Amino acid sequence: MAMLWLVIQREFVSNVLTSQFMIGFIVCVLSTAVAVFVQVDDYEKRLSGYNTAAREAKAEAREWELYSKIKPKAHRKPNPLSIFNVGMENDGANTVTVELAKPIFELSFPIWGAPTQKRGSDNPFLAMFLTVDVVFIFKIVLSALAILFAYNTISGEREDGTLKLVLSNSIPRDTIVLGKYLGGMLSLFPIVLVSLIVALLIAVSSPVTAFDGNDIAHIVLIFGISLLYVSTWYLLGLFLSVWTKTAATTLILSMFLWVILTSVHSNVVAFAVEKFPPYQSKPEAVFVQSASEVWDQFRKERDAHVKQRGYENITKSITWEPKTSSTGTGSSSWSGGYFLIENYSVNSVSRADTSVFQEILGYQEQLRVAYADKAEEILNKPAEEQERNAAFADALSRISFADVYHFAVGTIAGTDRRSYNDFIQGSRAYKREITEYLKDKEAFSSVAWFSTDKGAADLADLPNFEHNRLNLSESFARASMDILILLAWNIVLFMTAYVSFLRYDMS
Repeated sequence: MAMLWLVIQREFVSNVLTSQFMIGFIVCVLSTAVAVFVQVDDYEKRLSGYNTAAREAKAEAREWELYSKIKPKAHRKPNPLSIFNVGMENDGANTVTVELAKPIFELSFPIWGAPTQKRGSDNPFLAMFLTVDVVFIFKIVLSALAILFAYNTISGEREDGTLKLVLSNSIPRDTIVLGKYLGGMLSLFPIVLVSLIVALLIAVSSPVTAFDGNDIAHIVLIFGISLLYVSTWYLLGLFLSVWTKTAATTLILSMFLWVILTSVHSNVVAFAVEKFPPYQSKPEAVFVQSASEVWDQFRKERDAHVKQRGYENITKSITWEPKTSSTGTGSSSWSGGYFLIENYSVNSVSRADTSVFQEILGYQEQLRVAYADKAEEILNKPAEEQERNAAFADALSRISFADVYHFAVGTIAGTDRRSYNDFIQGSRAYKREITEYLKDKEAFSSVAWFSTDKGAADLADLPNFEHNRLNLSESFARASMDILILLAWNIVLFMTAYVSFLRYDMS
C-alpha cells in the first residue's frame, strides 16, 4: 500500500506542476463559466416566456362560458438543469393546445392551426455558442486534458529512462499501473469539481433559478458520470502509452481517436442515417390525406345517425316561436385533413326547443373525439418513423463513449429526446383527461355546450396540465444502459492496459 501511495503521489505531483495542468484548469473553468452565463440568460428568457404564456392561458380560461369553447393548454416548463445540458430544451413544441377535434401531432412542415406551438429563444449569444453548455465543455475539453495527462505516462518515461529505473526496484507492475491511473484521476478531479462548482454558483446567482433537492441529486449524479467519462479517456491514453514506443506516437494516435470519437463519428452517423434511413416513411402529405378521409367517415356516420333518428335537417328539427327572425341553428366547419371543428349556434335559444339539438350533439361530439383519435394515430406515424431512425442513429453513435456520455447526462438532466416525447405523450393524456371530464359532466348534451341562457358552463374543477420531471431513481434507471457502457469501457481499457504492461518489454 505504501508503494502504491508513492506512485500515486509521484503521478499527481508530476501532473499538477506542469503548465498543461494550469492552462487546462483555467481554460476549463473559464469556458464553463461563459457557457453557464449564456445558458442562464437563455433559461431566464425561456422561463419568462413560459410565465407569460401561462398567464395568458389563465386569462383566456376566464372568458370561457361554453363547454364547446374550452381550449386548455399544456405548457412545457423550462428545465433548470438545461443550464448544464441544453439538449431538446430549445427544440420542439413548448405549448400544446388541447381541442377535442384536434389530434396532437407534429409534422415537419408548418400547418395553420396546428395544436403544437413553439416559443423561440431570442438570446443572440446562444445562437453564437449554438448548444455549448457544461456537458459540451466536459465532453471536449476534459477529454482532451485526460489525453494530455495520460499520453506520456509509460512511453514518455520509457524514452527518458525513468521507467527502467522504476522497474529495477521491487515495485510490482500492477502497482505501477494502478498508481498511475489513480494519480492521473486525482489530478483531473479538482478540475472537474471546481468547474462544476463555478457553474453551480453562477446558476444559483440568477434570481429565477431555484434548484430543489431533486435537482441537486441529479447534478451530483452528472458529476459522477463526468468523472467516469474522464476516466475512460485517461485509460485510453494510458493503454496507448503502453502500446506505443514513443510519447509523440501516443499523442498523435490519441488525438486522432479524440477527434474521431468526439466530433466526426456522431456527425457521420447522423448524416448517413438521414441520407439512408433504415425505416422509410411515406410523404407526410399521404398521411394528411388519410386523416382527411377519417373525417369523411365521421361525417357519414354522423349524418347516418341523424337520418336514422328522423332528423334529416337539424334546423327544421327545432321549434321556433312565430314571428321570430331566427330560422334555426347556424353551423360552420373547417377541415384541414388533420382536424374538424364545427361551431354551432342557436339564435334566440330561449324561445327554441333545443332538446333535439342536445341529443344530436350528445352523440356526435363523442363520436368526433373517437375519430380525432383515429386521425391522431395516422398523423403520428411520420414522427414514429423519425423516432425509429433517430433511435437507430443513437445505437450507432454509442460506439463512441463520448456520445454515450452525452446520452447519459441528457437523460439524467431530463433534456433528452425521450423527455421531450414524454411531454407530448403527457399532452395526449391530458386531452383524454379533458374528454373524461366532459363525459362525467354530460357536457356534450348540455345546453351549456352551446348556450349560456341557462347559465354558463361550470369549469371550476377543470383539470390542469401537470408535467412532472423524473426523480433520481427514475432518471438513473433510464440512463443505466449508458452508464453501464461507460463502466464497461473503463473495465476493458484498464484490464487491457494492465495486461499489456505486465508483458511490456523494455528492450
